[in-house]
Amino acid sequence: MRLRTFRSRLAGVVLAGALLLPAVAEAQAPAATSIAGKATLYRDAMGVPHVFGDTSAAVMFGAGYALAQDRLAAMELQRRAAAGRRAEILGASALAGDKTARDRRLPDAELMRMFHAIPAEHQAMMQAYIDGINRAVAEVLADPERKTPLEFIRWGIRPTPWTLLEYLHYVASVPGGRYTHEIANLAFLNAMIKRHGEAEGRRIFNDVVPVSDPDSPTVIAAGEDLAPARPVPLDRAVSLRAGGVDLTASPTPSAPAEPPYGASRCLVVGPQKSASGRVLMLEATADGPEIHLRGGGFDQAGFSFNAYGPPFMGRGVQHGWLLTSGVAQANSVFAEKLNPKNRYQYWFKGAWRDMEHRTETILVKGAAPVTHEVARTVHGPVIQWDAANHVAFSQSFAMRGREIDNWVGIVEMGRARSIDEFEAKGVGRMGWNLGICYGGADGQIAFWEAGTLPKLPAGVDPRLPIPGTGDHEWTGFLTPAEQPHVRNPKQGYLHAWNSKATSWSPEGTEARIGAAFRTWAGNQLAASNNAITLLDMRAINQKIFNAMGARDRTQTTPAFFAPYIRVAIAGSADAEVRKAGELMLSFNGLYLDSDADQLYDNAGLTLFRQWLTVAPAMVFGNSMGDWWQKVDEGRYLKYKTSLLLRAFQGKAASSALRHNYFKGRDRNVVLAETIKATVEQLRGQFPGKDMADWKTPIFWKYYDPAAKRPDRPGLPDSPESARLSSVLKLGPTMAPHNGGEGWVGLMEITPGHPAIYSVIDAGGQNQFIDPAGKGNPHLTDQTMMHETNELKKTVMTPEAVRAGAVSTQILDYRPPGQ
Repeated sequence: MRLRTFRSRLAGVVLAGALLLPAVAEAQAPAATSIAGKATLYRDAMGVPHVFGDTSAAVMFGAGYALAQDRLAAMELQRRAAAGRRAEILGASALAGDKTARDRRLPDAELMRMFHAIPAEHQAMMQAYIDGINRAVAEVLADPERKTPLEFIRWGIRPTPWTLLEYLHYVASVPGGRYTHEIANLAFLNAMIKRHGEAEGRRIFNDVVPVSDPDSPTVIAAGEDLAPARPVPLDRAVSLRAGGVDLTASPTPSAPAEPPYGASRCLVVGPQKSASGRVLMLEATADGPEIHLRGGGFDQAGFSFNAYGPPFMGRGVQHGWLLTSGVAQANSVFAEKLNPKNRYQYWFKGAWRDMEHRTETILVKGAAPVTHEVARTVHGPVIQWDAANHVAFSQSFAMRGREIDNWVGIVEMGRARSIDEFEAKGVGRMGWNLGICYGGADGQIAFWEAGTLPKLPAGVDPRLPIPGTGDHEWTGFLTPAEQPHVRNPKQGYLHAWNSKATSWSPEGTEARIGAAFRTWAGNQLAASNNAITLLDMRAINQKIFNAMGARDRTQTTPAFFAPYIRVAIAGSADAEVRKAGELMLSFNGLYLDSDADQLYDNAGLTLFRQWLTVAPAMVFGNSMGDWWQKVDEGRYLKYKTSLLLRAFQGKAASSALRHNYFKGRDRNVVLAETIKATVEQLRGQFPGKDMADWKTPIFWKYYDPAAKRPDRPGLPDSPESARLSSVLKLGPTMAPHNGGEGWVGLMEITPGHPAIYSVIDAGGQNQFIDPAGKGNPHLTDQTMMHETNELKKTVMTPEAVRAGAVSTQILDYRPPGQ
């Protein structure tokens, strides 16, 4: 949709592990008279499915059918990812992820126990959703020459029906943020102790991996948290031989199976800052299909994950809800003391215990099968072995046992009819650590840090592996009242982007944030503006895109460093240092190409980006080698820019660095030297040009990495994957990088005419390409809309849906056996 169209439309507006039960047969959802019914599938001009049904089960049947039509191949990848079977069709590149999936995969019996514990209506909805998928699969199998997605042909497989257990395994695997950094932190600490001795090594460790940086921006402003504040955690010097487990010779941490990912960002503007007096909501997150469900208690539209089903975030009639992955301490790594005579025995509560362990065979396309050892202790799956030191590291998930509850919570967040119902039936059901944003038609806005969050025992360091001998177990979980949450904050808005919830929230394991964190642009824009409109929210999203925080998490605005750069260049006799410093300060942190010459406008951008790699190496390199950047490897959120800021802030930082990284030298002199070194490194890239013309070529996003050109650089450290549509030249192979996330959703919470404005990064709603290589009309119809921050409108009232439908299909749902 073009901008003028957008404007015209707006004008109308368990502690020690779960009990493993004996194997049980896969069950069907319970039969009920309210399950069967008719589902009507309307598709609008952009291919978005609107499913109207007589019952909640009929609605979910239609949802499964519609989403399988749109993204059956993507759903197959999700199913195989949960089972650890992607290597069968993708080859060795998927092997590491398959191993991780095998390690984490829950027993079938445990999943069925969880399934039978959720309400009967939700059981019926899940089964109906699978039945809908299988209705679409049956149509493919009945007409394979026209309806088989091309990916299946390339993989050398046929579509197969889904089972309930396969879907439950997928649902249980959806929560991300399961990365673990305790082993990397331990390796860093041991390296610093070896290099500097115990006392100084720990000082460096505490500088670089703080338990809590008091300057980190938070979602909830100080004094507004409705939960009782807990003491800010201290950097504790816990013994590395506690519990009889020797961690002084830590192993090298294993690389993550997949590149770390995240992105989810929500901005909620309350009535006092809104031009209309209505709540405004903006989300940017990972890519996925869209769907609108109505009937059986549903009336919600929004974004979902491939294969998931109900809208994961979006809006209902009287509210909107948006989600971000949380960064609270939701999981722990335990260090298991192994029996020197038997690596499959570990010491727990005064006795040797046998691990559960087995060897699995992973089939690999184009290569020999690979065997993989799966082992589990009372705490969770073994994620790394240090057999030489008789230690194994296992990972414990606080969410264990509530994986299927998450699905119920997502459904009920969408079906809620009040903020209290939303909190009780939706937020309270979540086991996954999420930041949940809410906006209601009654003008209320709210935020919760949700999920099952463990209480750590005294005498452990949350940044390091916990001794697994039984003396340092979790002591319980935070109650909902104890978890950070706020309603109707005085500042009039909420901005969450994988952020710390409160100033007293720990951050040392999942993420280290700091003052220069990427929320700076959104916070500035929301705080400094009043009478905000939907069009303003769209412009705010574009500026946040331009700040590049979604794609390069080391970036920030030079404004944070301005006081220190000014002093340093004022005292420098070097004219180049002064000029470079002034250019850096003239850069506002936004990646802009206003004159469309394919160069970013400001040479200060070039200098500042380079300085953010040069300065840390010069300031921290003598003390810690390359650990200043190596400790960030494998983490989604990076800290090195905030660490550098603390160094130049000196005693002005709320948490001053304790090690003397400047070695007694004047920090202003050192800062000037870092600018000089930056200039010297860049000079050769711009021969004969004035420094003011040292402009960086714009970054490009590649939908087909094979199409890369040297004159169109991709954004460094931003993973790219090939789209089949681009490989087949059915759509663009590249576009200028807008810096943004995948799905973007924008809404004004008005009760009379509910609608959502959104765009999908994948190119379009329907990803089907037929066996002959021909794409459908919606394959790439949103590609350039996303790159230019244009949005489509999805209406929700029945009259508007029917009036705008370009196709209608009626489906009858009868559960198996009825």
